[in-house]
Amino acid sequence: MPQLKNYREVGVFDLISAPLNPIGAFDAEQFKKDVRALLAEKKDEQFLAVDLTGLDFVYSDAYNAFIQFQQEMEDRRGMFAVLTNNKIIVDGLRKAGLDKNIKVFAQEADMMSFSLQSQSPEGESAAAESSSEPAAVASQNVSAPAESAPAQHLDRRATGLHRRFTKSFNAIAKEESGPKKKGLDVPFDEEPSSAKTVIIVVLLLLAAVGGALAFFYI
Repeated sequence: MPQLKNYREVGVFDLISAPLNPIGAFDAEQFKKDVRALLAEKKDEQFLAVDLTGLDFVYSDAYNAFIQFQQEMEDRRGMFAVLTNNKIIVDGLRKAGLDKNIKVFAQEADMMSFSLQSQSPEGESAAAESSSEPAAVASQNVSAPAESAPAQHLDRRATGLHRRFTKSFNAIAKEESGPKKKGLDVPFDEEPSSAKTVIIVVLLLLAAVGGALAFFYI
């Protein structure tokens, strides 16, 4: 049997090129034949993918073929995947409920990254190191309050040039010890003068009465 030329290895996946019929649509029957030929060549195949790059849509017969080989790869404890970044195809997979079991990759780089993380020990260690980076950033953030310590220390210092307003603030609460100012010296202070007012009013009344009596006797 001649070696197949319609697929390439991308990470752990064997990525099969999408076969097209004469009108340029996905040929589901030819796809099944290509996959069968590949599985006959590779008895231990576990990771299979189809490259739908460049296609704008696929018909329901393609979805049926995907389900068939997804189940077969699952029985092999592997995975069936689709390579596409077309929104229409991705939405079709979602509406058919295939996105829950079929892995969808937008780029080949995503397939490589997935392969490294899921299979390669080096990839797992790299992922562990990358996951530890946020913790390092968090530890740097924790040290931030320590930088504010000098400001707290300055607040505890005695009054000086760096706290030029402290003296004036304290002076507001102080009262002068000298004699209290009265009259025009403190124009806005009101003195308790109710007794004086009563005396003046009485004197004025007496003067008015005396004047009236004098007027009648004259």
